[in-house]
Amino acid sequence: MGYLVFVSLLWAFSFGLIKGQLAGIDPGYVATLRLSLCFVTFLPLLFWFKGDRSPVKLMALGALQFGVMYIAYIQSYQYLPGYLVAVFTIFTPIYVFTLNAILEKRFHYPHALVVLLSIIGAAIMVAQSVEGDDFLIGFLLLQVANLAFGCGQVLYVRYCMPVPGTNNTATKSDGVNLMWMYLGAAMLAALYTILFGNVQRMSLATDQLWVILYLGVISSGLGFYCWNKGATKVSNTTLAVMNNAYMPFAVIFAFTLFGEEVNVQRLLIGGGCIVASIILSVYLTKRQNPYSTD
Repeated sequence: MGYLVFVSLLWAFSFGLIKGQLAGIDPGYVATLRLSLCFVTFLPLLFWFKGDRSPVKLMALGALQFGVMYIAYIQSYQYLPGYLVAVFTIFTPIYVFTLNAILEKRFHYPHALVVLLSIIGAAIMVAQSVEGDDFLIGFLLLQVANLAFGCGQVLYVRYCMPVPGTNNTATKSDGVNLMWMYLGAAMLAALYTILFGNVQRMSLATDQLWVILYLGVISSGLGFYCWNKGATKVSNTTLAVMNNAYMPFAVIFAFTLFGEEVNVQRLLIGGGCIVASIILSVYLTKRQNPYSTD
């Protein structure tokens, strides 16, 4: 759980940086730089640890979880204002929970209600009236992004989790596994940028370079690593609801650090729902498995 809370804080802070510092920069270019920095950051691990999974499969998994997610997410900004992007990203828990239920061939209604509670909480904080004719296209693009990121999490857990009772070296090779995933995602983002990028919007000022460096090495590189690592240590339900845990932090940072207006009542009610969903997910996991560390 600690890994997921830490990443929620990282990502909540990053939203303000992106909005305040990188407006006007070609988004595909930004995604390519971020993912390339992720790859370079983890590349030295290859000299110390040997990966225990197929690089080709990991690159494909990274292209799905990070590459497709970024591309669809970026494209949605052509059809949606920023607040609706925030609104339509709250459905990732549904995809994480549903995919796990399909793969495990079982459906737990109490867990489904907990996931629904987290979505309601996030919606309370960010939902506004929908305007414009293009919102449906933007909505569908963001669901592609949500589905790609959610599927990537679930498949990573199933492909890279150590086998219980074995002397598996997966913990040491986590970084190498993520390195290959970052490479696959960076290649896909680079291809997208080459085909659809705007060269005139690819110049960066010094301050923007520092922001890109932070986003690539810390927010994306360390963040995705810790998120996927944390995903292997919690229940499916907790992983699902934690996909919206960044939302209260993002609203708080927007108010305290970036000077944006915040509806305090929505923050308290919506944040309370998300916190309650997390507590309930842990409770349900403990009740089913008293020895769980979730």
